[in-house]
Formats: sequence, structure tokens, C-alpha cells
Amino acid sequence: MIKKFDDIIACRFLFFIISFYIGFWTIRIPTIKDQLSTDYMGVSYTFITFAIGSIITMLFASNIIKKLSSKKTVMYAGVTQGFLWLVIPFITELYFFMFFAFIFGCCYGIYEVAINFQASQIEKRERRSMMSGFHAFFSLGILAGSFITSFFLEWQISFFINTLIYVIVMLPLSFIFANFLDNDETVSENNKSNIFFMWPLILFFLAILSMTDALTEGGVDAWAALYMRDIVGAKGFTIGIATISFNLFMVIGRLIGDNLRDRLGVHSFLIILISLCIAGLLIIFIYSSIVSSIIGFGVLGLGASSIVPLAYSIAGKIKGVDSAVGITIISISVYGIFMIAPGLMGFIAQSFGVNYVFSPIIILFVIILIPIIIFKKKFNV
Repeated sequence: MIKKFDDIIACRFLFFIISFYIGFWTIRIPTIKDQLSTDYMGVSYTFITFAIGSIITMLFASNIIKKLSSKKTVMYAGVTQGFLWLVIPFITELYFFMFFAFIFGCCYGIYEVAINFQASQIEKRERRSMMSGFHAFFSLGILAGSFITSFFLEWQISFFINTLIYVIVMLPLSFIFANFLDNDETVSENNKSNIFFMWPLILFFLAILSMTDALTEGGVDAWAALYMRDIVGAKGFTIGIATISFNLFMVIGRLIGDNLRDRLGVHSFLIILISLCIAGLLIIFIYSSIVSSIIGFGVLGLGASSIVPLAYSIAGKIKGVDSAVGITIISISVYGIFMIAPGLMGFIAQSFGVNYVFSPIIILFVIILIPIIIFKKKFNV
């Protein structure tokens, strides 16, 4: 019983730690942009190189996990990222920064697959909905990272000192919690498909849905701070208020998501979540004040909260599909778009302005809502 308790808590905090760095990153994007003396396109290039690194390692993730175990994969990738952060405040050349973004992406991609695999195995072992709760700690980490970093900006703490404090705290914790994870040893499921291109229809739907949600999360994390500074006119702490609002409601939504899923059923729950996303995005697009941003990003965060956890939970249990492969496919869908989308959205920001970067997501959510309504039985799992 103690072991079960330990690996559940460890898994939650490892979700928290990796996302804390993301929260830190999202608020420091304007700092990095100025540090590199680049424009919106330059920022986009760093997102794209990060994404390429992530996708490359995700493609090989299931095989790496089977050879090393997800426990060791999380440990090695997490510790490596901690050390890499110490270099970032000293890089002033865009292309050198892009190289480090690629290495970061490689570590991040394999980490995400491995930690979600751990969460899926725990959920199956406990025989209850838990994935949304695990991802609540991911959102909580982004919230904490963005909130604390916003204060560091307000207090004019240097980028390096800010980074050093975080690494000193988070690096040892990453190593300690990784040691409590379960040893999955051999994850061989001999009778299950290990081929990426032979997807059941439900897995295809989950991948498309995950991509749309990841576009939302990636767009907010990458562009909300710039939207607040350049469009709303926010300064200091309020630059991060949209990111904080989004992730606060992401946490709330994920904390109650497992219970709502069991009460409402997957199909009804998804329709509610997507409707909230559309409503939040419309508020952001139509209005541009601090109050409307808090409300709009909050509603959007609540809607986006449980879509990806649902996808991971279902993908790890699909009959005829190896769990590691199912989770890898969702991870590539989520984090590939999560990192590529902000870069692609940079083209919109550069061409039309930052206030338009979120508008395409409205259309995508409306489009994807149609098959979800039509194929009700596919989503009642």
C-alpha cells in the first residue's frame, strides 16, 4: 500500500515539475525575445526547433521505454533538462538558442511519453479514472511557474538568478521523485499492435481532438504574455495574468474532471468542454481589456482542461493497441502541435498582429465538434 501511495504522489509531482519550467518559460518569452534581439518570427523559430526535437524522440519513445523503463527515462530526461536551463540566460544568438531549443525538445518529448505511460499504468492498476487528476498537477505546475515568475518580473529579478533559484529547487526534487516511480521493466504486450499507421478509428479521433486542444494550450502558453503586453497594454505582474487565469481554471477543471467524466459520460462531457473553449476564445477575440482577458482565458482554460487527459486515458486502454504505442501517438499529437503551433501562429502575429493569433482555433473547435456530435457511440467509452 505504501508503494502504491508513493508512486502516485511521485507521478503527480513529476507532472508538476516539468510544467513548472513551462510556466517559467511562458512568462519569460518577452525577456528571451529581447535577449535575442529578435522579432516574432525569431521567437517562432525557437518553438519550431523545440517541436522538431520533441517529435523525433517521441517517434522512438515506445522502444526507448521498453529498453530503459519509463522510470529511468523520466529520471534521465528530467535531470538533463534541469542542467540545460542554466545555460539559457547567457545565450544571445538566435541560432545558438535554436540549437539548445532542439536539445530541450528531445528531452521534453521522451519525458512526456514516459510520465504519461506511468500515469496510464497507475490508472489501470487502480481501476478508476485518474488521468485528469495527474494532468491537474501539470496545470498546477504551469500556474505556479507563471505566477512566481510574474512576481520575479515585478521585483526585477534577473533572468539568471530566476533560473538558478528554480534549478536549485527543482533538479534534486526531479531526481528524488523519479526514484519512487514504479519499475515497469518489460512492457511487452505481445498480442497488441506496435505499428503506428494501423490506428483504430477511435484513436484517430482522439489524435485530432488532442491536436486541437494542444493548439489552444500551446498558443496560450506561447502568446498570452505578448498578447497582454502588446495588445492589452499590461505591465509587470499583469503581463502574466492571462496565463495565470488560463492555468488556474485548467487546474480546477482537471481536479473535478475525473468525477464529471464518470457522471456525465465521455460524449456529453466533451461537448461541454468544447463549447466552453469556443466561448472563451470569442471573448478573447472580441474584447481586449485586463478584465475580459481574465474571464476569456479562464473560460478557455476550464474548457481545455480535461480533453487531453481523456485522450491519454482512453488511448492507454484501446483493445488491440500496445499501451506505450497508443500513448506515444497521443503524445506526438499533443506535444508536436503544442510546440509547432506557437511557431506557426507567429506567422499570424507577424502578418496581422498578436490579437489574431487565437482566431483560427475558434474555427477548428467548431469543425471538430460536428463529428463528435455525429459519432456519439465512438466517444461513449
